[in-house]
Amino acid sequence: MVSLKPERDKKSGVYYAAMDDGFELPVVDVMHPGFALSVSGSEMDRLMQKHMQGLEQQRKAPAFLQSIMLRLMMRQSRLMRALSGAEGTYLGGVDTYLLKLGPDNMGKAYASAIDRQIAASLPGLSVRLRLQDVAYLLADGLQPLLAAASGQPLRFVNIGGGPAIDTLNALMVLQRREAALLQRRSIAVHVLDLDPSGPHFGARMLGALQAPGAPLNGLKIEFEHITYNWSDTAPLQNLLRSLDPQALVAASSEGALFEYGSDTDIIRNLRVLHDESPGSAVLAGSVTRADEIGRVMNSGSRAALQLRGIDAFLALARESGWSLAERIDRPISHDISLKKA
Repeated sequence: MVSLKPERDKKSGVYYAAMDDGFELPVVDVMHPGFALSVSGSEMDRLMQKHMQGLEQQRKAPAFLQSIMLRLMMRQSRLMRALSGAEGTYLGGVDTYLLKLGPDNMGKAYASAIDRQIAASLPGLSVRLRLQDVAYLLADGLQPLLAAASGQPLRFVNIGGGPAIDTLNALMVLQRREAALLQRRSIAVHVLDLDPSGPHFGARMLGALQAPGAPLNGLKIEFEHITYNWSDTAPLQNLLRSLDPQALVAASSEGALFEYGSDTDIIRNLRVLHDESPGSAVLAGSVTRADEIGRVMNSGSRAALQLRGIDAFLALARESGWSLAERIDRPISHDISLKKA
């Protein structure tokens, strides 16, 4: 049982759910004005210039001063502690979710001024854009398939998805665009992740979104967590083989497999998704940039990101039976959708 620490300053039209530690967080809704993002090219250029200036100032600071500042910030900032703890590995799903809230949606009970500064930075904005892109790419790919397949089961497969907020947002986008597409349809969200805290939170978010009057109220949606290390694809293969042969499959990996996995891991997972998914399938995710912008944007990250780049990734995708459907270039990533070749 979670000992609830409720958000005292709730916003209109936003739904809330608790993390495992009890803090109540808003559920990101990419169509709500408080979360929806629209950034012009000129604004992005301005933000990039500001980010570059900040990096240059940081480089000029003496090493001992940087060390002192880092220790002070870690005492005051949950996000700074999480980012530092991700050295050589990855930022956990729940901490990544905090970045996706944006500075104006963070509660005072769990976020400090430093947390809000981190969320307001260009990397923080880029993570929010990445989520928004993947949610819309999933919805765009699914919409014509759902229209052509009335009543067939819909199965989401989220690899390294944490709370699977991209999947939940894809469902909200589809429901608002054309509610009839999801009505009287069996829907399931399968989250394949090592860390259970993210899926626990995702299940509570789904519950909040299915409350009376909420965006997903009335839909029959199951939520399942499968413990998964993407170096061993057996659980993914077993899941896909267990699905109804008529099911529509929507897979995603936002900020996960395609950014942290090895070439071998990516090929193995893509091949299983291609060969074992029944019928039509949609696949969306994010690929870390490897060009100059990507190197600059990820220079401050201590995580084990693979700066693979879009061309190298698409070569792996083609080898695994997939081709590019859509691509959106963002400061830290290429956000893409794939289709079976």
